[in-house]
Amino acid sequence: MLKKLTICLALLAGAGACTNDFEEINVNPNAPNTVPVDYLLGQSQLLLTGSASGPASKAWRANFGYAACLIQQMSSIDATFYKGSFYTFLGEINSAFFDNSYTYAVKSMVNLIDVAQKDPKNVNVLSMARIIKVMEFSRTTDLYGDIPYFEAGKGFIDANFSPKYDAQQAIYMDMLKELEEARNAFDAAQYIPKAADYIYGGDLDKWKRAANSLMLRLAMRMQKADAANAQLWARKAIDGGLITGNAETIAVKFSNTGAEINSNPNSWILGPSGSNVTNIPNAGVQWARTLIDMMKSRQDPRLPIISMIKGGDNSVAKQRGLPNATDATGLAQLDEKNLDNYSRPATGVIGIALPWIYLTYAETQLLKAEAIERGWATGNARAAFQEGQSAALAQMSWANAAIPTADITAYATKNPYPESGTMDAKMNAIHTEVYLIAASTFNHIEGYANWRRTGYPALTPVNYLGNDTNGQIPRRLRYPLSEEGINPNFKTAIERQGPDLFMTRIWWDK
Repeated sequence: MLKKLTICLALLAGAGACTNDFEEINVNPNAPNTVPVDYLLGQSQLLLTGSASGPASKAWRANFGYAACLIQQMSSIDATFYKGSFYTFLGEINSAFFDNSYTYAVKSMVNLIDVAQKDPKNVNVLSMARIIKVMEFSRTTDLYGDIPYFEAGKGFIDANFSPKYDAQQAIYMDMLKELEEARNAFDAAQYIPKAADYIYGGDLDKWKRAANSLMLRLAMRMQKADAANAQLWARKAIDGGLITGNAETIAVKFSNTGAEINSNPNSWILGPSGSNVTNIPNAGVQWARTLIDMMKSRQDPRLPIISMIKGGDNSVAKQRGLPNATDATGLAQLDEKNLDNYSRPATGVIGIALPWIYLTYAETQLLKAEAIERGWATGNARAAFQEGQSAALAQMSWANAAIPTADITAYATKNPYPESGTMDAKMNAIHTEVYLIAASTFNHIEGYANWRRTGYPALTPVNYLGNDTNGQIPRRLRYPLSEEGINPNFKTAIERQGPDLFMTRIWWDK
């Protein structure tokens, strides 16, 4: 022990003797002093999807484990993990999106903005970063409600490790402002990051239209909470110009390298590389009965594209959805007891090089139809609906699938727009299409948010024994259990928003 102590003291003495040169000898001459903005931009886009930080938190736990199951697009017999199918709580699954977002994505995006704004030539990088940040925060606040926003991700900048929780209304108004300012700041005369932009490859006009399309989505989400501002911002978005076709759908594009960091995280989880579909029947997630029955009744040509039973049979007659709230015991009581005969995501829609879709052209057209029906925009609501409806089917080219024009026409004939119907009938038509878009693109978090705002399509809740909501579909996710202990500002959110429970409604959910 004495020998070890002597050595330690000698090392400390040596360290003290060279403190004048400490900064010089601790600088790596081969490492850059600052990280290039192109790298930070690419990293931030990957972190938006979750791929660069491991997809389990966002894709597996939030998108599939809760959102997809809550709105009966997916189901699982695994009651220990897929809590959304049973309306039950597990901290690590429930809080995964929150924890992952603030640990990785938010810090990266805030850092990118801090670096980019220091040099006027990086104005286009800065605008992209501001839009990406809105894309990230809008999902986080839609899942949880009041969250850290204005002070979030700045611990390395101003040493604030306990950011305040901001009211969702204030967050929404700032996100809309950010989209407008970012859109207006794009400058074709300045540096354009083409290779590092995995969404549009540096096409600034597409980015401007994307900002407007995101603006429209956020504006419509405020419909019940603040109709005046919803109308104001919806008109700004539409007048500014929305994305113009399926080729401009907002999506992060991946390469087929086989590496998790550069793979579609939804596909990584659902496919052979992941641990969901490949683990059926022991675990994993499958298409829910509500979704499969709906697609069958509507004669939806997307069904054989997105769904198959084990072995690859995608014939419509063979597709069977798994009822939500069915655990292993419940499965044994069904007519069909073999999970191999229940529908699962088809091979063609879970390739790891497929794009990760955030907002489709089809959805923007459907939201435009709603805005027109509400008198918030001019135009023909029926035409916008039909454009969105047909685009939703045509866009399956993202999964290398082509739906014949005749089938698209037949679907439209089977599911027409109720132009002379009630407002409820029109909203049901519009948002049933949005629901199907969310399911067929694995954008379940968006589907969950849109369903809460509109209530369409009508879903029948399940009532699993021991559920946490008295048999009602949860209205939000709960905060991480750790927040109360590590952030003293946590209590402000509870006082303002209400108890930290599944059934506490967030600001726009009226």
